[in-house]
Amino acid sequence: VIETPEPGEWELSGCEAAVPITEKSNPLTQNLDKDGEKIVQLLGQCDAEIFQEAGQAIPTYQRLYSESVLTTMLQVAGKVQEVLKEPDEGLVVLSGGGTSGRMAFLISVSFNKLMKGLGQKPVYTYLIAGGDRSVVASRKHGMEELKKVAAGKKRVIVIGISVGLSAPFVAGQMDYCVDNTAVFLPVLVGFNSVSMARNDPIEDWRSTFRQVAEQMQKLQEKQKGFLLNPAVGGLSGSSWMKGGSATKILLETLLLVALKTSDFSFMCLLEILGIFERAHQVTYSQSSNIARLMKQVSTSLGRKGRVHLTLGIIAIMDGVECIHTFGADFRDIRGFLFGEGRGLSHLFLSQGPQFSFSEEDFLTSILPSLMEIDTVVFIFTLDDNLTEVQTLAEKVKEKTTNIQALVHRTVGQSPPAPLKKLFPFIISIMWPLLFFEYEGNYIQ
Repeated sequence: VIETPEPGEWELSGCEAAVPITEKSNPLTQNLDKDGEKIVQLLGQCDAEIFQEAGQAIPTYQRLYSESVLTTMLQVAGKVQEVLKEPDEGLVVLSGGGTSGRMAFLISVSFNKLMKGLGQKPVYTYLIAGGDRSVVASRKHGMEELKKVAAGKKRVIVIGISVGLSAPFVAGQMDYCVDNTAVFLPVLVGFNSVSMARNDPIEDWRSTFRQVAEQMQKLQEKQKGFLLNPAVGGLSGSSWMKGGSATKILLETLLLVALKTSDFSFMCLLEILGIFERAHQVTYSQSSNIARLMKQVSTSLGRKGRVHLTLGIIAIMDGVECIHTFGADFRDIRGFLFGEGRGLSHLFLSQGPQFSFSEEDFLTSILPSLMEIDTVVFIFTLDDNLTEVQTLAEKVKEKTTNIQALVHRTVGQSPPAPLKKLFPFIISIMWPLLFFEYEGNYIQ
């Protein structure tokens, strides 16, 4: 059980009653600029607020565990399951702009990989404002894009992600779906109440976001559309650091439930949400080690060095997020794809230096110019190609001693001795077998 304030600290910000939930100050993090370990603890408390149940003192907002939200999640999972049964005729589109679009990309890629592992046809795709370039670069009525990916399909579920219920890219797609419910089922995901959705006119469009959200509410009564908007706050003073964890938890939970051919129930939902709570506990049990890594990274940046994150999609996404969130230059913190990520090269081929994220880019452009003041963080699991990780780490260590590792492992796994010797500091997170067995297949 995670013990957090009840209700959420951000709900008590009475002086900001008219401010949308996602934009409110969070008293928890008003003094965020502390030492590294204190920062990590505060971030952990903010993430824990996601799992709080609706407060009795302030019952205004529905939360992730509210019965109405769980019911809607189960209904949407049922609709996704219908598409999974006839994959040739259906499609599930996850869509968003900026961070939400990158989250749509990550979830769709992950679930397609899972579908292949289960011997099923992948049915997920993504749309992001600005196109594929926006997965690896920060860019700000997605209707034409939607028409293109849905061409020839008889049933298309469109999950539009807009944390603040404000993105025109998502509003345009939801509005189009509302007018074409014979083929499209719109699902709007955000973390404000409808009354707090943006009501400013959208350029070259007939509706405001709030008007679209109100239409979605009416469609939900007939299960022709769905609105998933539990209240989730963010960090004090940041319009960017909000909703990412909640988006991932909510969507991955309902999409995992959709894969169940039995036990399709509230209990299944609660079981998976409970697993995410355990993941939260496992992550923040490493607070002191995470703080130590933060200090090393900040030291490099303070000395005008650069930070490179290697080996995965999440590394690229994290680097990109730093541009808008912290005003970083794209060279300050960059991620690079290795291993299975090579298959995603279409995202950044021939796009210029800001789009250089491949293994070859790292080896030819970054490695030769690495300096002692730079830090390189290796992020990998013990199921990855460890020989490749070791070879790269040996090359990096010739250039800088600031080489760190974040290693994910499961019960019974441990890093091989030669690999451990390469890193002066390793954060080794052992994940419990979260899904011991899932419909006859193991899911890590």
